[in-house]
Amino acid sequence: MGRCNSIRSIAIGLLILLVQVLIAGKSVAEWKVYVAPGLGISGASVEADGQAGNAPTIFLAGSDDDSAPLIAFAVGLEVPMDELVPREWLLEIRLPDWPVRVEMEAAFLREYEFRTKTSATDEFFSELNVEASFFVNFFLDVPLLSIYKPVQYTFSLGRQPVVRRWLEPASLYVAVGVGVGFASFEFDGTANSIFAKENTIDFAWNVGVGFNYALTDAVGVNFGYRYVGLGKQKVDLRGPFAPTGADQIEYDPQLHEFRVGIRIRVFEFFSPWR
Repeated sequence: MGRCNSIRSIAIGLLILLVQVLIAGKSVAEWKVYVAPGLGISGASVEADGQAGNAPTIFLAGSDDDSAPLIAFAVGLEVPMDELVPREWLLEIRLPDWPVRVEMEAAFLREYEFRTKTSATDEFFSELNVEASFFVNFFLDVPLLSIYKPVQYTFSLGRQPVVRRWLEPASLYVAVGVGVGFASFEFDGTANSIFAKENTIDFAWNVGVGFNYALTDAVGVNFGYRYVGLGKQKVDLRGPFAPTGADQIEYDPQLHEFRVGIRIRVFEFFSPWR
């Protein structure tokens, strides 16, 4: 009951915050702090390779894929590219005012199940739970209007105020991130002849692309794709066919994620270089 009340309180607080920023006036400060909750579908593909025992030897190999939901939450800072450093340092160089963002992100819920082919008659299954991942992400937002302007001028299309009005709130983004992933691997067969379970903490990275659209000056939505690399993992095997514990299975998991999120400005301030 207490947990339900806490969730309800958080939901009400986020709703109040959203209403406040929706009615807020146009931003005049350059540096903006935001929060970004998100949802998505994470598809995982995994390649397994290993063996157990020596009389007979059971070979473990093959690939499989599965999908799972995910939730994420991030806190970030958005800065125009031309305000990243004091303009005096740039001398005659003029950078565009495209938004550059850095954010701290946590994501949860990814749970997958895979079938592993073997040389035995038993069926083996692998479970991969990416219990949490924490990333520092870097984004560059490229306004669609900046992409369209050269086309507009090259072909003498005129001012086209309607097209410009629709393109102005939209942008494309590219992203890269580094961090750490907390995962658990579980391997088991229907006959319990081989089994394994191991928790891992390892370096993780990601790259992504997507689309932003500003609903107001303070609230925007985004849609995108991201690839997440967790690195190869080795898990020690146990059981009647792996009595020594020296046998291993190696996983190479790769995550492909499609996400939708909302970005809400919660604070802003003027450039510290001025």
